[in-house]
Amino acid sequence: MKIILYVFSGTGNTLAVAHLYKKFLEQYNKDNYETDKSVSVDIYRVSAKSGKFPSPENYDIVGVGYPIHAFVAPEPIVKFCKNLPKVKGKRTFIFKTSGEGLHINDCSSQKCLKILTKKGYDVVMERHIVMPYNMIYRHNDLMAKQMWIYAHALTDLNSRELLTDKREKVKRTFLKTMWVAPIGWVEQHFAHMHGTAFKVNAKKCIGCNKCVNICPQNNIKVEDGKYKFGHDCVLCMGCSFGCPKDAIKVGAFKYWKVNGSYRLNELKADKSIIFPYVPNRAKGIYRLYKKYYRECDRKLLSAGINVNDYI
Repeated sequence: MKIILYVFSGTGNTLAVAHLYKKFLEQYNKDNYETDKSVSVDIYRVSAKSGKFPSPENYDIVGVGYPIHAFVAPEPIVKFCKNLPKVKGKRTFIFKTSGEGLHINDCSSQKCLKILTKKGYDVVMERHIVMPYNMIYRHNDLMAKQMWIYAHALTDLNSRELLTDKREKVKRTFLKTMWVAPIGWVEQHFAHMHGTAFKVNAKKCIGCNKCVNICPQNNIKVEDGKYKFGHDCVLCMGCSFGCPKDAIKVGAFKYWKVNGSYRLNELKADKSIIFPYVPNRAKGIYRLYKKYYRECDRKLLSAGINVNDYI
């Protein structure tokens, strides 16, 4: 069995989850099937820099992954779905990430679902994984650790259900879409206009060009030693998040900027960091995550999965 994961990822959260899917999909095969039934997973990162993408016709299962932007799927993954060929009956699943588990995010895939279904893709599953924010505010280490451990447990569960042919009715929340979708539309158009407001602080910049290389939209150019930001920005925040010297100025979002890796694997292995933090120890804004983690716990326990096994 061959599986392809088409992933748009700015700061790397969704890509990290994609690698978890690869790990658990391939591991589940080794643990539960005969050795002659192999499962291999390929990951293709959706980007303006990418060339010809692997055809879904060559795979048994197709996965589409993206970070939620203003309650909707970001423009690049929607355009990518439009470019996919028609493939009748192809088993397909969607996975998405965001910094909060609010159910308002349930309708984020509506446009992608409509496109994929019209092209003949059989979308059997849509799953949401909460990961640390790359803008708005920085999650503390306790929250980031909990998010990453639960991401392991949830992608393991999702992988098991996908390989055992689980089918669920993917939500088509029309009433929510009516008022949420315009927010995303405004955000996407604003991103193109606002992108040119991004600047580089020359005093901090070390000329590593990491921002240029990480930008999935190919939106950052260097001309005569100066960095120029074009009109193709989608506010993925990859440039400002990944800058090693925090040298990117993000215009109107300066108070929402988050810079620097969360070092997720290090946090996961650090036994001095309390786990779980939510719900019992959570304080302040982190109390808002109680419902999400209680829902996760019910889902995992009903499947016989103990989240502590992933520490």
